[in-house]
Amino acid sequence: MTRTRLTLFAFLVLVAAPAFAQTNVTGDWDVTLNTPQGANTMQVTFKQDGGKVSGTMKSPMGELPFDGGTITGSDLVFGFSVPVQGMSLDITLNGKVDGGSIAGTAKFGDFGEGEWSAKRSGAASAAPAAAAAPAAAAPAASAAASATGMNGKWDVMLRTPQGDFPANTTITDNGGKLTGTFGSQMGEVPLTGSLAGNAVKLSIVAQTPQGDLTVEMTGDLDGDSIVNGKADITGLGQLEWSAKRVKQ
Repeated sequence: MTRTRLTLFAFLVLVAAPAFAQTNVTGDWDVTLNTPQGANTMQVTFKQDGGKVSGTMKSPMGELPFDGGTITGSDLVFGFSVPVQGMSLDITLNGKVDGGSIAGTAKFGDFGEGEWSAKRSGAASAAPAAAAAPAAAAPAASAAASATGMNGKWDVMLRTPQGDFPANTTITDNGGKLTGTFGSQMGEVPLTGSLAGNAVKLSIVAQTPQGDLTVEMTGDLDGDSIVNGKADITGLGQLEWSAKRVKQ
């Protein structure tokens, strides 16, 4: 029974902890900050070490380093101080990272709040190249074979001794090479895998204080269902699972 509980606990930790799906904001961002006096634009260079964020803000007035920022999942918080009429004004920015964009609110000390947004520098020019890459990734025969494959959103059900545990996954199938995310209402982790014939293999790896925790999931693709699913959690045991494709 103890082993079974550890198995369930490990899997719940895997899909629940936002840190395992940590967003990376490292790099240059073009920031628009809406202040009570109007909109200001600047460039911010973020450095990230796990959940800690620091960096440099660049504006026409010069460069201003900052530290003490944090990121939890996709929630970013950072701040800096600027001199105003001989006093220091603390500005705190809270935002949600969504791919190459950030949006949120800014607090200007005791003088009110505003909105701010950001986009990765050069994101617009990089997008066409990224979109073109899949076209050359697989031979025509493989692309035809996976025209449907595992593409799409799936409702997942894990069977545990304590009852059924619902989860979900969104998968991109590129010639049998699977990528995507796996999670629940509590968080997401990256997913990789493969589809060979109707044999599905999915792999999830999370970094924990005790080291990597790996979950290997296998099953059989049967139209819009996955059957005969087994989820092996390294060193802890096995669960049964199944899935159904979400109809669009």
